[in-house]
Amino acid sequence: MEDIAKQAGVVKKTVYLHWKSREELFETLLLREWLATIEELKQRLAADPAGATISSLARHVVYITINNPLFRATLLQDREMLGDLTHTRVGQTTLPLRMEMVTGYLEQLRQTGLLRTDIEPATQLKIISAIFMGFFMVDQFLPANARFRPEEMAESLAYTLHRAVEPDEPYAPEAVEKVTRTLDDFLNRLIGTLRPIYEQRIF
Repeated sequence: MEDIAKQAGVVKKTVYLHWKSREELFETLLLREWLATIEELKQRLAADPAGATISSLARHVVYITINNPLFRATLLQDREMLGDLTHTRVGQTTLPLRMEMVTGYLEQLRQTGLLRTDIEPATQLKIISAIFMGFFMVDQFLPANARFRPEEMAESLAYTLHRAVEPDEPYAPEAVEKVTRTLDDFLNRLIGTLRPIYEQRIF
């Protein structure tokens, strides 16, 4: 807190006037990063012809994490960096909406033919999660000269997810548009939940 006050050019007491504890200040910082990340993801998906297909989404998440170590730590629940902030009050508050978003998004992918339906949804979610998290965690087990380059990881993850859970047929443009709109709606709802909390803490 002393370091933060020094960087801001104020006394430590002033920082505590805005945030009652170090945890509350850092949780506010996480909120800011979540909001910025969601906005960036929305823009990336809107500009991508592949829209919000699962392989496209994974590719963009990798590129976003390259320049955002805090988002990466949140994504991986990195206790070394975040400590007890891996389970924030805001995170618990938004958990039902985030779970609804995940299940609704995957169901829309299945209904529109953008995800295979020969696998049970619950098992499919585990497969997707295992592949996704595996790519993000594997570097710590590899020698420095054998680790993924960012672009290599993004494309390899997208390719692996495509081969594992997406159909081989070309995407139908109307299906891509529909699922992208669905995910965008979910992301907007998440923003609508997070932004008032963030603004209440900074004003």
